[in-house]
Amino acid sequence: MTTVRGWTVSLAGGAVLLAAAAVAAAPTPAQKCQAGKNGTAGEYGYCRQKAEGKFAQTGNTAKYAAALAKCQAKYAKKWVALETKAGGACPTTGDQTAVQSSVDAESTNLAVALGGGPLGNLATCSVDLVTALDDVAMCGVDLAACEARGRFPATGQTTCWDAAGAVISCAGTGQDGDVRNGTALAYTDNGDGTVTDNVTKLMWEKLSDDGGIHDKDNSYTWAEAFAVKVATLNSGGGFAGHTDWRVPNVKELQSIVNYENSNPAVSPAFNTDCTASCTVLTCSCTMSGLHWSSSTLAPTPASAWYVFFNDGGVGAIVYSKTNYGFVRAVRGGP
Repeated sequence: MTTVRGWTVSLAGGAVLLAAAAVAAAPTPAQKCQAGKNGTAGEYGYCRQKAEGKFAQTGNTAKYAAALAKCQAKYAKKWVALETKAGGACPTTGDQTAVQSSVDAESTNLAVALGGGPLGNLATCSVDLVTALDDVAMCGVDLAACEARGRFPATGQTTCWDAAGAVISCAGTGQDGDVRNGTALAYTDNGDGTVTDNVTKLMWEKLSDDGGIHDKDNSYTWAEAFAVKVATLNSGGGFAGHTDWRVPNVKELQSIVNYENSNPAVSPAFNTDCTASCTVLTCSCTMSGLHWSSSTLAPTPASAWYVFFNDGGVGAIVYSKTNYGFVRAVRGGP
């Protein structure tokens, strides 16, 4: 038995055994957060599979819905606690909904297979939770397949209902909550009053409740959306250091709708801690109302397309550009 450069060398039965003498370095806060998120995602998946198993035995939709709600609440609480404890050190933030959607997709896929159906392909861009949580390039697990599929955002819907409006298991229904086509919604809060959509790569203005230019309650005519709101954001050094803010087109604006939610129909990145006097650095707000797009209604050019964030509806008919709507600015693109 001897020690060479910190390694203990033991000759036993002709084999050389090495053991590190030095104690391994303690994990960093980032590593702890990543490990915790992986564990929490696994616990959530196990909880969902138990719910699917009970539903397969009883067919009780009410108990099934209650069980899923319990799984989701426990998952959300742990996820928030992990990010809070890490104090901004997590490799990824704002990915709670995206990871949940990924686990939901896997759970539904397994439920279908175990019920006698085919073991279909999981959402290409969200299969590898380890990759996602390690903040590697999105879809890095299968980049070619992902790019061939395109970066079309999913609706965010993960629940299924019957014709009477009762919650049911999504397995095999073919509903949006079952198929979940498109890339799972995922956003990054940039810490400067902006949010980046990780799917479309668009950067969005956060809205506040402080009475300033970003206030969610500010309303504008269609012309004022350009001449007042966007012009103000681009003045001086520009909002968040950018001077290319613009009114989003109707498809861009609809891309941030989350059809699993309502009042407002957005993901938490656009609706968090919205309290009186909060700024874009401390909260994120969305008014449940009509938001202007830059797209004109071709048959009636005096009207423009809008997205109604109460329920995610899109419209334009008879809504004149001289009427008032809310505005959320955007910049960049894929």
